[in-house]
Amino acid sequence: MAAQCLGQQIKVGEGSDPDRESAWVTLTVRAQNSFPLANGKGPFAPTLTVRCDAKGKGGKDTSVGVFLDTGGLKPGNLSAMGASSEVSPEAVTRLARESVLLQMSVDGGRPQKRRWQLLPKSDAIYQYWGEGETAVGSILSPGQFLEKMFGARLLTIDFQPFGRTDIFAAQFDTAGLKSEFKKHKACSLD
Repeated sequence: MAAQCLGQQIKVGEGSDPDRESAWVTLTVRAQNSFPLANGKGPFAPTLTVRCDAKGKGGKDTSVGVFLDTGGLKPGNLSAMGASSEVSPEAVTRLARESVLLQMSVDGGRPQKRRWQLLPKSDAIYQYWGEGETAVGSILSPGQFLEKMFGARLLTIDFQPFGRTDIFAAQFDTAGLKSEFKKHKACSLD
């Protein structure tokens, strides 16, 4: 199912498990721009997904996460010095991509770097963690990040795709995301 919102679509996914008294909702926005994949398989448009989970009687225990599908990032520099065991080249490449600071801006405002963590069984999907570049006053929880997105029209996230030498600025039209979020019982920032 897709909800039309001011020129862009929000793809909605829903599911539940009555035996576990749980339900989930995903709200996915595709970037307005794309880039060619390193394997030559055509253009790729990154996606930004908000996942809401509700558990327990009446779905009162809720959580929310924000995910970015990058199509794959170029590994950063990682030092494996001091490791007590040998690290394979494949593991070093994965470790260099596991936790990244991506520069983001809301409605063209001041850019800030925030931490994203590679999902364990993925080579391209990152979960927003919220820590910033500096320790003091830089933590922006997923809920706070969502509130910023809800008040914005355009979210830009910069990253270097795998196999490319340039930085790609993924642009997400976030208009309508808040109203779609509010339609779903599993979605709550309380």
